[in-house]
Amino acid sequence: MHLCDNIVMKNDFNIDNLILDLFSPDTLKDVFEKRLTELKISTTTASEILDIDYRAMINIIHGTKKIADFTNLIKIANFLQLSTSEVARLYINTLEKNFPEQSIISPEEIKFIKENFDLAALKKAKFIKSITDFNEINTKLTKALGLRSILDYQKPSGDVAFSAGKRKPKTENNRSQWIAFAKETFEEIHNEHDYDRKELVEYFPKIRWHCTNIEFGLPSVIKDLFKMGVTVIYQEALPALHLRGATFAVYDKPCVVLTNYRGFYPTLFFALIHELFHVLFDWEEIKVNGYHLSDDDENELSVKAKEDEADSFAREYLFSKEKTKFLKPYLNNNPAFVEKFTTDNHVHPSFAYVFNAFDLGKTHRWAWALANSFNPKNEMEVLLGKLRNPWENLQPVKEHARYLKNIFNY
Repeated sequence: MHLCDNIVMKNDFNIDNLILDLFSPDTLKDVFEKRLTELKISTTTASEILDIDYRAMINIIHGTKKIADFTNLIKIANFLQLSTSEVARLYINTLEKNFPEQSIISPEEIKFIKENFDLAALKKAKFIKSITDFNEINTKLTKALGLRSILDYQKPSGDVAFSAGKRKPKTENNRSQWIAFAKETFEEIHNEHDYDRKELVEYFPKIRWHCTNIEFGLPSVIKDLFKMGVTVIYQEALPALHLRGATFAVYDKPCVVLTNYRGFYPTLFFALIHELFHVLFDWEEIKVNGYHLSDDDENELSVKAKEDEADSFAREYLFSKEKTKFLKPYLNNNPAFVEKFTTDNHVHPSFAYVFNAFDLGKTHRWAWALANSFNPKNEMEVLLGKLRNPWENLQPVKEHARYLKNIFNY
């Protein structure tokens, strides 16, 4: 045979293989069904031969489950007489056809997510279902934050003044991801009004009486403050974050976040007044450097002093210790008198009960039980329903910001 004939035959063989590869089935399901036909066996029989649970095998073959046991992939590869890498490729092809909106995440992206997010906190908040399903995690985070890629995420810089509870945040990532969502919301809202400190000072005496109207009081204050260049939003805290609120500098304008710390209605207004104290008296510091509250760090004693000052200011402004002490004998047996006294002092009756419990301390169960019984839970839920973007059903930041603009006529 001529040498050229050998070359032609060899080339013909390669071309045939190439054509076969081009037109071969591109999903694991197609290859698997072809193998069943060759062997003339049923899917159930294949499950018994492979010693794989029938449903687990179907989930892999049909690509209906995004996580597969690798040992099962090896068994299927042996059954199909293919390499494990080829079966893995076919499995991924099947997944991509079934979940076109979710690309298969890269090892680099997985590493980045682990390093920058507190997945346990996000799962406990019901933002994600699993701390190992990185496709879901990646999709939810990028969609919520409006990112093209999770690698575009940047941890917020330290320009936040915190109004915190007694405990420190469990991890820095937990704090950072909470900040990131808040900042992104403020950036999307983008308050175009200039911050007017003088107008805020003049408006301040009018804030307190709004707390007597649970459903419409706080929203009215938020609308008024917005026109003064101060943006206020409500954002639920994440597990292990004990924050009443925070003050941000976004586009050189004050931005305040309130949380449902402790679950009492008065703490919403207490947090608001506390943060507005920072806006009035610490604004230049927040714009330039800002600070984080660290209760147990001796180097942060000046920060603690400032937080105590803000707390004292908020307490005296809303319902002083003297007024609370005066009402204490009536709290348990004369709610009508309490209601009249608090109304005359332009606060909701729950303020007297909650502040009394705080003054007595956490060990006084009767005081907290009384505060809980007078806490307007149902009305508060209606109020928060207008403000919240719950973690378990989080809307993308852009959509939530658009909603807030519409409801508050920003």
